[in-house]
Amino acid sequence: MMMRILRVNNWFKVTSFLAILIFSPALLRVAHGSELESKIEYLKTQVDNEAVQVYVGKVGQLEAYFFLEWDEANGQVDGRYYYPSRSPGKKYQLKGTNPKPGVLFLKEYTPEPNGADSLSANVRLTKQIAKNRIIWAGTMKNTDGRVLPIEFARPR
Repeated sequence: MMMRILRVNNWFKVTSFLAILIFSPALLRVAHGSELESKIEYLKTQVDNEAVQVYVGKVGQLEAYFFLEWDEANGQVDGRYYYPSRSPGKKYQLKGTNPKPGVLFLKEYTPEPNGADSLSANVRLTKQIAKNRIIWAGTMKNTDGRVLPIEFARPR
């Protein structure tokens, strides 16, 4: 079983991000039932804007919490995310577009010590609806050359 998972994970790196939607073992761990709903409900207490949608997911192997606000009138998306296993004070900014239903392009900006944010990654995601969950999954291409799977979900 382990050999098959490794083979599938290596396959992710060289094929379309759609493989993540179908085969990702991490997606199956993150986006399931009451655990997802409990985390989302807790995270909503950190948001003072009802327009912000909260997601739980992963970037690479690290769990991450996402907060996104959609402006449907102009297709813009703004938000942030952080890794709970790292310093929660370090939040990555997300800015992008939702050019058509089911497609999302984001740019990740990393906070610098001087207070400025610098572009650190480009993200392409596609949406899937499964078992009453909205799941966004795709690829994060970091400016340092690393390519990571990224996925996040919320109850529908």
